[in-house]
Amino acid sequence: MTSVPSMFDRIGEQDPDRDYFATGGTGRSHEFYTGEEQFRREMKEIYGRRWLPVDHVSRLGDKGSYTTLDIGTGSILLIHGDEGVQAFHNYCRHRGYKLVEEPTGRRQSIVCLYHCWVYDRNGALKSLNGTYLDHFFDKGENGLIPIRTEVRFGLVFVSFSDDAPDLDDALAEFGEFARAYELADLQVVQAKDYPVASNWKLVAHNVNESLHFPTAHKDLHRVTDFDDAGTYMLGGDLVGAWQVIHEGYNSVSSTGRSERRPIPSVPEGDLQKINWITILPNLLFGFTADYVMAQWVWPESPATCTVRHFWLFHPSETARPDFSHEAVFALWDKANHEDWELCERTHRGLSNPLWSPGQLSLDEEVVSQIDAWVARATDPATGGTGTAT
Repeated sequence: MTSVPSMFDRIGEQDPDRDYFATGGTGRSHEFYTGEEQFRREMKEIYGRRWLPVDHVSRLGDKGSYTTLDIGTGSILLIHGDEGVQAFHNYCRHRGYKLVEEPTGRRQSIVCLYHCWVYDRNGALKSLNGTYLDHFFDKGENGLIPIRTEVRFGLVFVSFSDDAPDLDDALAEFGEFARAYELADLQVVQAKDYPVASNWKLVAHNVNESLHFPTAHKDLHRVTDFDDAGTYMLGGDLVGAWQVIHEGYNSVSSTGRSERRPIPSVPEGDLQKINWITILPNLLFGFTADYVMAQWVWPESPATCTVRHFWLFHPSETARPDFSHEAVFALWDKANHEDWELCERTHRGLSNPLWSPGQLSLDEEVVSQIDAWVARATDPATGGTGTAT
């Protein structure tokens, strides 16, 4: 462990007298990881009714700026309107045509290419060019269907439910990390989507443990110490851990070194650390001294998902004429492809009904925490609340 204290030390690590320390953990069933019914419950009780982080405000900075995202079988449109960022269902109210296919862009009007209905950047229906509708039609009632939208710490959240659990309760101590790394002020410099042929939970497992670094990620293992690490004790819908960067390196990148200055608010005790913090169900942050990575996993089916990866940097660094993030992207793009092969091969193994769950080590405690959280949220006996009714 590093000798310089961190401001996050007061959050504390897990109690050494906890049950997990005495027994370790155990994986869950074939059905839990690959089953159709379990996936249906996850889409209904987790992705259908909780607050989901979907984007970063830096990608929606100007009025008319938009991004799109597919969640399950649906699609959402995030657009910066006159009252800020708002999410809408990405379908025309007329006949359901998908409005925007591009992942990002800027428009002041959203035009349906099927029958030329036109919506403004606030989702209101402006015109019905070519469509004759008479006294029975109220244009004011036929704007885009809004989705509940909130912004916290530079992250845009949406919920498809009117009774979603409280967002601030779910985020618990996340604000301490977000403020220390100035998350709201960072800029997304690059984004990339990866298709992965595995269940989404296996990706969440993979990105929340470093036990596989020595065998799977030679470049990461050279720069980071998988064994000098620990697990945080966090509330809400958070899980997290920390890991030390080897002496002689100052950046988690293909070179291990960078001329970028640390993000100004990062505590001295965390300059040589990665703080791995996940907002459940699906957003992992790697908080490092000179940049932040954000990695979403979006489920598509029990056997497929899409991983969306952002790399965020401080504006004081992106403004420099010599700014470059190539070494950061090179490391993570290579590691990502290595990870997806691990997840896909694991999914194929877990798909065998004869597979039985194995023992989890102390280094895989967050894996166990993720499974326990999903199990509580999808338990039919509790109606997805995680508490007895």
